[in-house]
Amino acid sequence: MEHRETCGMLIKQVQDAVAKKLNNSLRESGLTHVQLGTLIALEHTEGRTLRLKELEKIFHVSQPTVVGVVDRLEEKGLIQSLRDSADKRVRLAKLTDEGLKKCRHEYDVLTTTEAEMVRGLSEQEQEELLRMLRIMRENLA
Repeated sequence: MEHRETCGMLIKQVQDAVAKKLNNSLRESGLTHVQLGTLIALEHTEGRTLRLKELEKIFHVSQPTVVGVVDRLEEKGLIQSLRDSADKRVRLAKLTDEGLKKCRHEYDVLTTTEAEMVRGLSEQEQEELLRMLRIMRENLA
């Protein structure tokens, strides 16, 4: 059987390379790429607050994964964990002022890595790539 690159294999390799590059670039700040992504998601939300369930949907990860990320960010003082006043069973994550500063300071790491990843692709090709990746994600959801 002939060895052939597959979409899944290439996507995994790209994801691993992006995670490695981001994590290396963020090491000094004490953040991981997943933690930075969480801070960015909170920054772009009204009230800078999200239910943990919403974070699960945004990142397509399990509840224990989100809880772990939120707990570590809370330990660093970058987010505050709250209970929903309407339903005490619901846990919320709220970006702190320190978290906002850290998010804005480290955002360039993400944009630089993203630009490096798509270097050589036209804007139209980048949009088409995003469109195709969204379809692939939905096909597997």
